[in-house]
Amino acid sequence: MWPFIIILILAVLAFFFPLDAFRRRRIWGIPRERFDERDVMFARIARQPGTPEYEDYYTRRPVLKDLDDKLRAMPPLLNPGGLYYDERIIADANQWFNNIEKLSVDVSEAATWATYIDEARDKTNAVKHLVRSLGAVAVGVTALEQGFVYTFKGRFDEEYGNPISLDHLNIIVFLVEMDYDAMHQAPRSEVLRESAKQYYRAAKISKIVEAILQRAGYKAKAHFDAHYDLILPPLAVAAGLGELGRNNILVADRFGSRVRIGAVTTDLEMKFDVRAYLGVKEFCEICKKCAENCPSGALKTGEPSDIRGVEKWPTRVGQCYRFWRIAGTDCGVCMAICPFSHRNNWFHNTIRQCIRLNPWIRRIALKGDDLIYGRKWKISGINPNQLSKQ
Repeated sequence: MWPFIIILILAVLAFFFPLDAFRRRRIWGIPRERFDERDVMFARIARQPGTPEYEDYYTRRPVLKDLDDKLRAMPPLLNPGGLYYDERIIADANQWFNNIEKLSVDVSEAATWATYIDEARDKTNAVKHLVRSLGAVAVGVTALEQGFVYTFKGRFDEEYGNPISLDHLNIIVFLVEMDYDAMHQAPRSEVLRESAKQYYRAAKISKIVEAILQRAGYKAKAHFDAHYDLILPPLAVAAGLGELGRNNILVADRFGSRVRIGAVTTDLEMKFDVRAYLGVKEFCEICKKCAENCPSGALKTGEPSDIRGVEKWPTRVGQCYRFWRIAGTDCGVCMAICPFSHRNNWFHNTIRQCIRLNPWIRRIALKGDDLIYGRKWKISGINPNQLSKQ
């Protein structure tokens, strides 16, 4: 009996003892310079020939003009012409996106929560309780690092070129989950609908939190789809919500890349969260599934690069977005195929914990993932390798 117990204890220690604790990398890079929102792909594509904004942008960025004009000539997202366009599903997605701009906040609800925040002895926990009660699956707080704040607005013509100044000291960052089954339809229209639905949910949460904090007497600003004043993934990392993966997307504990991020900046003083260590970088170095299966070839299988002072894997955003226009959706293959993105259950959470703690388990976990889920993402009716050449 005792030999069996000893063997069992040793086996548990082998899987869960934090062998990697002594070599964890917690290097935190801050960009050498702030980024201009006008250079974000969505802002570039929003420019229309013949407008002053178009002329201004391509006078300053002439090397991008031909590429962007070719992209603009392709079938737009949410419109007929894409390979996976589905009229019914895309109508649902359009409705979710349209509803973002129509969001309003219940004044009485805001007043009740404002009183709750005002009277709370621990305002950090009170705010987190509020955010979770509104539907977020994770929430963290960190300092607002100015290096991640955009320099100028660029998404809409009426705001184009307006300087961005955020004097808030702190940022509340939260995550909403994207449905596992919907994401496993990638890159079909179901993914775009799920994206729209969760962008709406994140926008609603951020708008409500903004209103409540303002009602409680604090400065606050919501950041959500098409209305971001900052770059959210690295701030989500700083808030302890995950790490950046090879796909250049946040990889969150329990949900992997199946999340959308929302945020509220504020001057409310709160306790900051510590950055999480999930073993993502080390696992991504050996996994490479997202890069190998990216239909556009936008992700690299090599080492990270120094990008404006931050070490991360690069993404060829032009190639990525080009495939979006070919497919007529926002793809999602790199999010769905990530081994961290499996269901949030005891089995996969145990594997995630082992990956976090022990370096030698990562290759075993990857082999198991290949065996159970496959090495290649299956997209019925089309060859991904041909798509990247179109």
